[in-house]
Amino acid sequence: MHASWTAGTGEAEFDLLVAAYEELTPGATDQWSILLPGRKIAGYNELFHRYPELLDRYEYIALIDDDIKATKQDINRLFQIGMAYRLDLFQPALSWDSYFSYAATLVIHKFRLRFTNTVEMMCPVFRAKYLRMALPLFSLGYETGIDLVWTRLNDDPWFRYAIVDEVVVTHTRVIGTTMGQQGFAPNEPYDRQVESVLKRFAAEFRGFVTYAGIDKHDRLVSSRYLIGLHSLATWTAWRRTPVPLTYFVRLVTDYTRHCLVRPTNLHRIPMANAPRSSAIRTDS
Repeated sequence: MHASWTAGTGEAEFDLLVAAYEELTPGATDQWSILLPGRKIAGYNELFHRYPELLDRYEYIALIDDDIKATKQDINRLFQIGMAYRLDLFQPALSWDSYFSYAATLVIHKFRLRFTNTVEMMCPVFRAKYLRMALPLFSLGYETGIDLVWTRLNDDPWFRYAIVDEVVVTHTRVIGTTMGQQGFAPNEPYDRQVESVLKRFAAEFRGFVTYAGIDKHDRLVSSRYLIGLHSLATWTAWRRTPVPLTYFVRLVTDYTRHCLVRPTNLHRIPMANAPRSSAIRTDS
C-alpha cells in the first residue's frame, strides 16, 4: 500500500523510506528503498544500525506496515497532531472494516485522540528521541511483545502515548499472513515470545487501556467511566468488520472492561536487561 502514501496532489510533509523484506519489482517505488530480508523487528534494528543518522535528521519517525491503507493527507495530519500534543509514541486509529488485534485501536469518532498504555507495532509513530531510547528493545531477538513494554521507558509517561482518532487508516490484510515471507516457521509460538518479553522485564500486561482523551472540541475527558461509555461505540463496527464475529465480540467486550477497571501499568521498567547498541548515540 506504500505507493498511495505519497500519491496525489499536495505536498508530503515527510520522506518515505521503503525497507523491504523482499525484492521490489522495477518501478515499484520511486522513493528511497533498501532491501532488508527477514523479520520485521530485526529489519528495523538493522536499518537504524546502518543509518543511525535518521534519528538526528527527523523529529518523528513512523514505522508503518505495508498493508496499511492511508493517504498523504492522513500521514501529514498524523505527524501534525503528534507534534501539537507533544506525544512520544502514537498511532492512527483503524477503520471499522480493518483487521485488528485490539478493539482499542478501532476509531471512536467522539475523540481527536485517546491517551493509552499501549501502542501496537502495526503503525507506531515515535518521537525520534524516544525511538533512540526504545531501540535496544529491537535488538533482543523478539518479533512481538516489545510493544507491550516500549511505553514504559519514560519517567513521566502520562499523556505521552495515544491513539489518534482524527486520523483513520485501514489495515487490509489478515493478521499473520506474511509470517512465512518473513522467515517464521509454521505454528511458531508467537505467544511464547510475548511471555518471554514480559518475564524478562518483570512486567505485567493486563490489557490495552485508554484512560483519557481529547474530544473534537479539544476538551480533556479524564473520567474512566466516560471513556468506558464511549468505548461502546466500537460495537457499531460489527456491521463492517472482517473479523469473525465471536472473536470481535470478545475483543470489544474486553476493551470496555479494560477502560473501566484495568490498571494502566505505566510504571517505568528497568532497561538493564536490554543491551545498548554501539550505534545508538546516548548524548541527547
